[in-house]
Amino acid sequence: MEPSYLKILFFLFTLLSLTSLGFGIYHHDVIIMAIGILFCLATIIIALELKKHNSNPFRRD
Repeated sequence: MEPSYLKILFFLFTLLSLTSLGFGIYHHDVIIMAIGILFCLATIIIALELKKHNSNPFRRD
């Protein structure tokens, strides 16, 4: 994937995880908080992909 798409996905999943965790805490709903935690894990994976892509010395720009 292109880094710009990864950055958009990164910010989208960050926003979704924060809102999901916020709604889960506000409504005392464990399922919504679990979805927020899954969005956090997706954010971490995308951040690691961005880090890997940026540290590749053989990539073509």
